[in-house]
Amino acid sequence: MTVHIQDSPAAAYRRAGEAHDLDALMTTLAADVTLHSPLSAEATFEGKDQVGELFSVVLSVLSGMRYHSDIGDDRTRALTATARLGSLEIHEAAVVEVDDDGLVRDITLFIRPLPALTALMGALGPGMARASGRPGLALLVGAAIRPLAAMTRLGDRTLVPLLTRRGRRQAI
Repeated sequence: MTVHIQDSPAAAYRRAGEAHDLDALMTTLAADVTLHSPLSAEATFEGKDQVGELFSVVLSVLSGMRYHSDIGDDRTRALTATARLGSLEIHEAAVVEVDDDGLVRDITLFIRPLPALTALMGALGPGMARASGRPGLALLVGAAIRPLAAMTRLGDRTLVPLLTRRGRRQAI
């Protein structure tokens, strides 16, 4: 079966994400959808309710989502996108699998660079805890993530340039 990219389930998923349209995004998902988090091997979201709660928080913290690539066949698509989290640019790759009904049944996400990933963790962890009615957990998660996010920002700004060709020339 040949699927025209603009008519594919992945295209509807992309359009909804770019439009920040949670309702439209939810219509692209199978009832038993699974999302594999880029933040933790332990964080898998199962079913439309859990994935919808996550997407609600994601859409509240990200802006400027733009998809750049959509590669694959009628069952499995690899998508690449960029978005902003405050001043940070986030690069996302997603493997999206579609079921027999043309609905997204599995999403595996990958995020880079590391400072953006840890900043995203810092925004999503507390947001998810608050969304689930656990404000105390939101404070704990935020406090646990802040040092990691600060270390990755510091390393990216100061240590990485020392290891790159540009940084070595400046140090000589």
